[in-house]
This record gives sequence, C-alpha cells and structure tokens, in this order.
Amino acid sequence: MNISKLTPEQQQRLFDTLDKYNQLRPLSQEEKEDIILRITSTEYIDLTCDWAVKHVFGHNKDHLMMLLNDFLPVTIIGIDEIHYDPNEVDRFKGDDKQVIMDILCHTETEQIIVEMQKSKSTEFRNRMAYYGASMMASQLQPGDRYGKLKPVYVICFMNFKLAHKKDQLVYRYQLREQDTNELYGNQLSLYFCELPRFVRKSRKKLTPIEEWFEILQNMATFVNRPAHVNKRFDPIFEACRQNRLDEKELEQYISAMITDEDIQSIAAAYKEEGLQEGFEKGRQEGMKEGMKEGMEKGKIHTAKSFIALGVDLDIISKATGIPMEELENLKQSCQ
Repeated sequence: MNISKLTPEQQQRLFDTLDKYNQLRPLSQEEKEDIILRITSTEYIDLTCDWAVKHVFGHNKDHLMMLLNDFLPVTIIGIDEIHYDPNEVDRFKGDDKQVIMDILCHTETEQIIVEMQKSKSTEFRNRMAYYGASMMASQLQPGDRYGKLKPVYVICFMNFKLAHKKDQLVYRYQLREQDTNELYGNQLSLYFCELPRFVRKSRKKLTPIEEWFEILQNMATFVNRPAHVNKRFDPIFEACRQNRLDEKELEQYISAMITDEDIQSIAAAYKEEGLQEGFEKGRQEGMKEGMKEGMEKGKIHTAKSFIALGVDLDIISKATGIPMEELENLKQSCQ
C-alpha cells in the first residue's frame, strides 16, 4: 500500500488508529507513516496476528474445517459441518473473569476453541486451561445428564516456544493417571502448536501439519504461494491478500498488529540514536495529552447531565470550567 495514493481522509483514519496508543502519539507523521507502511506493504496479512486468524477462519467454514481436519485426532477427522458460536462465554456470576476467545465453534460431537497467541505470556498455560474449563462448564443446563458433555478441544497456535522435555511441532495434553499413564477420558484436550519449532531444512515433501506451520508462521513474507505448498491452500492465500481488506478491516488489522514489541522496538531505535530521553519525554507528554483529553470529555459529559437536569448554565460553568458560549452550544445540541 502506498500512503500517498490514499485520500487525506483515509490517511488520517490510519494515523488516528496509531494515536489510540499513548506511546505512539509523540511520533512524527513520517514515523507513523513508516509503521503503517511496515504493516501494510506485504502481499498477505500476518497470520500470527489474532485478528487475521479470525478474519480468515472465523467467517469461512470451509477454511476452518480444512484446518481442523488436519489437526484434530484421527478418530474425528472428516468434519463436514461446523457451527460458529459467540466467542464470549457467559459468566456464572457477574464478577467472574470475562472469557473472550478468538474462534469458538462446535460440531455435533465436539466443542472447539481456536486461538492465536503472538506474544509470549507467563500465564499462557493457565489461560488456555481456563478457556477449556469454561467451555466444559457452560455446556450443561439444569436437569441435563453429564453424558451430554461434549469433548472440548483447545487448539492454540503460538508464535513462541514454551519449555518442554522434547522438541516436536504439536504438544497434546489430556488428563491421565500419573503412574500408569491411563487416559481419564477425552473431556478436555489442549493442543499447543508452537510455530517457531518448524524449520524447513530439506526439499522433502511436507506433511499437512508442516504445511500449516509454514503458512501460519510466514504468510506475511510470501509474494505468492510457494511451489512446494499444496494447491489446496490456494483459498487460504486468496483470503489473506491485503488488497481484499476494506478500510475498516485495514484499520482493525493495523490496530491488532501494534503490540508492546512495536513500542519497545521504537524506543530501542531512539536509544540507539541517542534520542531515548526525547522518546520518554514525548511518551509522557502523549500520556498527559490522553489524560487531558479524557478529562475534557468527562467535563462535557457532566455538563450535559446538568443541562438535562435544568441546572443554571452559570453554575455549570463555574463547576466545570467550560465557557458559557460552549455551554450554550451544548444546550442547543441537547435539545
């Protein structure tokens, strides 16, 4: 994407997307343009981004079934129908922790969660277990027999490695008896697919799972589908083309691609050039600007409430510091 080919309105919307982050506000227009270009100059979207995974697999059953049929156990391979579910699980109590998953779906016999995690988290194992347990607990209604419980599969693709005893592509966890290794059952299965563990070293034909690892890890680096990747993946490549995104989708993609790593890399670049102090000062000014903006919005909200209650404008002005002329305009807009 060439920034200069966009209309001024389109450019501003993309810059506004970056300005949602206090740490990026102090950057110059040129620096913000560099960030946007870095994200949008590839032929395909980055599938290590959770938004991209939801975009490609969360709205197209054929794409999702293709993925699941390659990763799920042989006993259930052959999924030919799937149903999407709301990805936010209902809370049992109002103060329960909110659970929002990337993709949640079900077949006649399974509940399936698909997640993409780009950045490493020390709490990742706990979070995935919590997601799976939440899906188990949400299935049964009062009076239901426990025999109705469907197996839950949590399939997580991760752009980092965890500590394991053995190097392999997919780690599959289930409940087992500690001494005999006897399987408790298939009620909950956690699949960790650690993308950096795949490194193509030879010209040998890839397995379907190896092909998925290469595609998910490297999609943003491809110009076309690599010749050694099966043609059956053509629909996935087409769905990942950046030029298929509309304006709103592009803004969402850019926002999802901005991570703490981006901000840290910007800070590191400033440090390398001896400008760390300027970056920190600008970052703090950006945070202050954000706080100031929030306070101003709060004052306006309060003023509108007072106006609705019929409070005298002079009193509102003294309480909020908002000039009378602005309050008059607010009053007219509220009528």
